[in-house]
Amino acid sequence: MEPWLLGAIAGGTVALSALIAQRRTRKTTPEVLSILRERGPLTIPGIMSELGLEGMSAQGRVVIALDTLIKCGLVNEQPVAADVPRMKRLSVRRYSAIRA
Repeated sequence: MEPWLLGAIAGGTVALSALIAQRRTRKTTPEVLSILRERGPLTIPGIMSELGLEGMSAQGRVVIALDTLIKCGLVNEQPVAADVPRMKRLSVRRYSAIRA
């Protein structure tokens, strides 16, 4: 098989997977914001349970959605105490919607 054809197939596969990831994030972001507005401050595992999501890829979608909302100024990330171990910060840090 020609090398240029293999490169084109690989590039198309990467572009398609990026497009699918973007669509999933677009669906998750408004859901996360509405849950934070209804329920108040939640942790990432709390948001995942409210959405009915499980697994690492779902956790990644929630983190990306939260990052997008924080950058837009719609969600506030509450600070964590310095004595909390790094591996526990994910389950302790709370996120809350900013009231407009």
